[in-house]
Amino acid sequence: MQGRTDRFLSLSAVLTGFTRAELLCAGVVDEYLRTLDAILPAGLVDELLAACEQLPQGVDLESAFTAQILDDPRMGPVARNLVLLWYCGTWTALPDAWRAAYGASPLDTNHVVSAVAYQAGLQWVAAGAHPAGAQQQGFGAWAMAPERSDP
Repeated sequence: MQGRTDRFLSLSAVLTGFTRAELLCAGVVDEYLRTLDAILPAGLVDELLAACEQLPQGVDLESAFTAQILDDPRMGPVARNLVLLWYCGTWTALPDAWRAAYGASPLDTNHVVSAVAYQAGLQWVAAGAHPAGAQQQGFGAWAMAPERSDP
């Protein structure tokens, strides 16, 4: 059986489309797992990890994931928030209906998880950009046209 962090990486890879290695290199795996544990009701993270482990592997993974996790009223909103967490480094408050049904945490507010999480957001990699205000472009970089990358 995989460790909890490994299981979290597997779930996150399915959700984001990035490899486990790419996610691990972002340097925020433990921070994101701690964030989920702090905000969500006890046991929900482990329930989500277990549900991901039980999905069939192969061609039908996407449809099985949608049916068993994303369409689930309890786990679906959490999984979608996890995508936003990975891409933006922010936690988005869960819907009011979810909070009423499953519990509310005072930590469940819209917020940037940390400066590191903001800089590690997958949105920057996906866009071929860098986090604004966090990395130097070099003198005169503003004068150069962006490089074009054809798929």
